[in-house]
Amino acid sequence: MELFHIIYSAGVDAFFKVGVFVSLSILIMGIIDYKFNGVVIKLLEKNRKNGVYLSALLGLIPGCGGAIVVVPLFILGKITFGALVAAFITTMGDAAFVLIVGNISAYFKILLISGVVGVVSGLLIDRFRIGENIVMNKDFNQSSESGFVNEESGHKIHNHIAHKKGDIVDKVLHRKSDIKEIYLLTHTVWYKIFWILVIISTPFAIEHLLEGHSHVEHEGNLNLIEILAFLGTVLCILYTVLSRKLVKGSDFDKTESKLGSLKETLIHTAEEVAFLVSWVFVAFFSYEIFLSYIGGEIVLKNILDSGGFLVVIMAIFIGLIPGCGPQILLAALYISGAIPFSALAANAICNDGDALFPLLALSKKSAAMVTFYNIIPALLVGGVLYFLEI
Repeated sequence: MELFHIIYSAGVDAFFKVGVFVSLSILIMGIIDYKFNGVVIKLLEKNRKNGVYLSALLGLIPGCGGAIVVVPLFILGKITFGALVAAFITTMGDAAFVLIVGNISAYFKILLISGVVGVVSGLLIDRFRIGENIVMNKDFNQSSESGFVNEESGHKIHNHIAHKKGDIVDKVLHRKSDIKEIYLLTHTVWYKIFWILVIISTPFAIEHLLEGHSHVEHEGNLNLIEILAFLGTVLCILYTVLSRKLVKGSDFDKTESKLGSLKETLIHTAEEVAFLVSWVFVAFFSYEIFLSYIGGEIVLKNILDSGGFLVVIMAIFIGLIPGCGPQILLAALYISGAIPFSALAANAICNDGDALFPLLALSKKSAAMVTFYNIIPALLVGGVLYFLEI
């Protein structure tokens, strides 16, 4: 019974504390991106001199989209390696949204720290001409012109972002699912159910957050609403398993679709939030199980104190794992009080979210070098912050 209570509490918290508010945050960012439709990207293409600053700015945008669209600009030789590193250092991926709704002051601190570190690192890398030997073949951008393209019957029409139709980026990063039923599910049914659920849940999520419910038996409608939130988390987990295992679309393709269509923004935002809620549920559940196993938060604090700087090192290793999932988990653990701020900051600097996947697909050498040049500032900043915390 205790295990069920932990599962139930983690499920309700994942949807009410994170899912509802993150949905609205990501949607707002998506609409902003859609309306401006790559203004910063166009500036980058025309202004290589300020590439480090503009790339860092793109990386600071919550989510992975900003860093993802920097990748083709580097591959096609439009920005420097320093600019690429700046974007990858400043991005937190979808973990940023967890901090925004869970600890907004920590988010702004991370924003400031990673922004400064990203710009300084990028400028130093370009100053010493690091990475010039891995500039891609500039003939890649000699293919047909960019523009609105009907990808295939039944699929969206969108503008190619940061590259042109038929170039190496287009061929490598644009992948479609052959499973028509799954495509129809994601583009006609799932996202509508999701947004209806978010709209219904929003006022109750605000009440839940302000009153700090403990998920014991309640009377009346509140109990039914909590059950609805729990079912929302279950649906998110099921959809994440379904979409990640069967659809397997390119992260770049999804980002590009969101920039070209408001409907695609709604569709892929729902998918992003489902993935995020699933990982937050894992984090909340694992944290409660771990606390129950070791004997409470006081014991955890003693473990962290005895672990010392090793906690920061572990956060950096987690940051090296490609994808947003582990980083979302770590951000949720920070909100729960399981790790110190120094570990969170070190992880934020060295994690690249989903942006590393398109870079790995196009240039493994570049991905390895970016990872290496992320580790160095992560260790330095994490170390300084750790000793300031003591």
